[in-house]
Amino acid sequence: MKVLSKLMAIVLLGVFFISGCGADETARDEKRLKLATSAEWTQRADGLPNFQQHYGFEFPELAIVDLGLAYQAVGTGLAHVGIGDATEGRIAQYDLVVLEDDRLFFPAYNPAPLVRGEILQTYPELREILYQLSSGLDLETLIMLNKKVSLEGMMPQEAARQYLLEQDLISDGRPEADPDKDRPVVLGGKTFTEALTLGYLTKYLLQDRGFRVIDQIGLGEVAVITPALFSGQIDLYWEYTGTGLMNVMNYDRVVSDPEECFELVKQWYRENHDVVWLDYAPANNTFVLFTSRELHEEHGWTGISDLGQYLGQ
Repeated sequence: MKVLSKLMAIVLLGVFFISGCGADETARDEKRLKLATSAEWTQRADGLPNFQQHYGFEFPELAIVDLGLAYQAVGTGLAHVGIGDATEGRIAQYDLVVLEDDRLFFPAYNPAPLVRGEILQTYPELREILYQLSSGLDLETLIMLNKKVSLEGMMPQEAARQYLLEQDLISDGRPEADPDKDRPVVLGGKTFTEALTLGYLTKYLLQDRGFRVIDQIGLGEVAVITPALFSGQIDLYWEYTGTGLMNVMNYDRVVSDPEECFELVKQWYRENHDVVWLDYAPANNTFVLFTSRELHEEHGWTGISDLGQYLGQ
């Protein structure tokens, strides 16, 4: 199904190339402002409808593509702006310019390890061990790791191990299990590139510290992995603060301040499911709107509000 979905997205992207006699005619038409977006983002609470209401303008045209193809659509001139992830390596690949969220619409999406309270009580040292990892994961580092996998062809396992060795977080050798850590840690993870890399970073770090790790990395997305954590099928995985707030808690207000968002999810998860949010990483992998370098220089777009001004001219 995933292969079919990507094929359909590629075909759809190809249609954009064919229609309108090519990229230049589409993207240079001064009467248009086309947004390349995934279908999911048009329906989310932190997505298109509320975004347009918040900023006070509407996009005249949408190009519905797979999320991973929005960067290509803008980079090749098929759309004026696109929506994507702040840590995506293809922003650098296509020399795209991220527009400032000057009205603070997008939620905070800082990744953090979630661990069941029972496991943290058994192994309280997990808090400090995982902080050694999370504290170093700033935006630049996550972009670098994502590029190694999505652009340079590294496997997430290879990128994770290389990074840990370079940071002297693990030793170069076969780790030995600590006999005193007789209870294994069941490690889960989502299925996209960054989540897989975060999972393997955690796996190799814990194994280096003597933990026995049961690998459930790539288990599934929110609808699968959250119940697995709450029910005790897994003990630990990385989640994003904004996802916990908007998708799990169904919070009715977007929170763009990272610390406020973290405090909200930390309290709710602990009180309702005895799950602990450990310290979040500095990187805020929120949604971003981006444009091409050429259009940025031509129109002077630096913030999202500039798009509304452009449409009002």
